[in-house]
Amino acid sequence: MSEKPISELTTSSSDESAGLSANVVTPTTGSVDSVAVDVLAFERGAIGGVRATDVSARLAAVGGIAANHASVQQGAVNGILAREATVRQGMVRGVVAQNVHVEQSMVRAVVANTVEAGPSTGILFAVARRIDGDAKILLDWRGALAFGASLGAFLALIRLSLR
Repeated sequence: MSEKPISELTTSSSDESAGLSANVVTPTTGSVDSVAVDVLAFERGAIGGVRATDVSARLAAVGGIAANHASVQQGAVNGILAREATVRQGMVRGVVAQNVHVEQSMVRAVVANTVEAGPSTGILFAVARRIDGDAKILLDWRGALAFGASLGAFLALIRLSLR
């Protein structure tokens, strides 16, 4: 995968008359190793890593997203680090965010303040202050704590019995 320079991406500035100069970048075709911009709307392709204020990925594969607002629709992401993250019909390996909204998606691990889960959502491991919705969560932080304590006690008994 070759890295495309930012000059091959279509750029535009919005609201320059109002004094706001947001750098909006939309890749034309192909894949990009990494992008650092203000706003990125990405569709049908692959990016190794994104660092932006707002990220919107649709039908895309992304290695990692670091943003204030991250939105993934029908895509696959290795990891999301954001203030607010939204995933619709996608797969995410890990999410660390303040607020997470997940609908019809599979997520391996979520660490968040609040998680809102829609129907047909599966989360393997969740650490959150509050989880709302219909998600099927395999292991939350209380379950992980109980499993760890049980496993520790079992291994301690085995070690004592071997002496």
